[in-house]
Amino acid sequence: MPDRRSRKVLVAIGGMLLAALVAAMPATAAPKPPSGPQPVYPNVVEEVPSHLAIQNDHQQEWLRFTTTHINLGPGNLQIRGGGQIAPCTIDGIAYDQCTVATQEVLDSAGNVALTHPAGVAFFHPEHNHWHQSAVAAFKIVKDDPHTGTPVATGVKITFCFVDVVFTGITGTEKKALPRSYFECNGDLQGLAAGWADSYHQSTPLQELEVTGLPAGDYYLTHEADPENHWLEGPGATSPGELDNFTWLKFHLSRTGANPEITVLNHSACFGSQCGTSGNP
Repeated sequence: MPDRRSRKVLVAIGGMLLAALVAAMPATAAPKPPSGPQPVYPNVVEEVPSHLAIQNDHQQEWLRFTTTHINLGPGNLQIRGGGQIAPCTIDGIAYDQCTVATQEVLDSAGNVALTHPAGVAFFHPEHNHWHQSAVAAFKIVKDDPHTGTPVATGVKITFCFVDVVFTGITGTEKKALPRSYFECNGDLQGLAAGWADSYHQSTPLQELEVTGLPAGDYYLTHEADPENHWLEGPGATSPGELDNFTWLKFHLSRTGANPEITVLNHSACFGSQCGTSGNP
């Protein structure tokens, strides 16, 4: 699988049009549902991180891990580009093509029931596809996964959404929940209900630096949509808005020549969130 992500720090957005559009968009306010066909919201959750391992690279130590975004439905997560392109600068690198991203919440017939601002998308020339901004955030913390002190924090990660893994079991389930998103396009990306997008620990940026971190117990945390770009329910307290966080507790040992990881516990999970199954 090609790398479909890059580090994301939005330093400046060139082009007055794009900057004005982003500045004018509300960050978290959910629009009122229309009086006609009702929106069917996605519910993106995170599989418990897996495949933890320490990589030594040029006297630096990195905790690498696999993560998976899962849409438990019932609606698709659908993101469309703004159609107006302007330059932007990300991580000090100038990109010629950036656009405002918009979530389209569909109704049961597949029609757009409402829209919501979804951050910024940009075209990555090395990967030759588009990325969505601020999709996930990783941390390593001490003592408590929710309130503990961070000892390692990664940048907010961008992803290209594609239906990669079907989370159901039977052919009947797969027929009822078809694969819908195949390409990393600027005009349309998404994660269909019942599908997941997995990022193996070997993928660039699936890591946090732990050089010199003392032996002990830690939590690896993974938060999806840290900037609330997606609507996952009609209100801020909707169940889909409250389940975007997962964690895994591990012990870091330094008794041998190389540090070792032992998994101790993880956040509550159910179904495919405990481990995806199926094939594209």
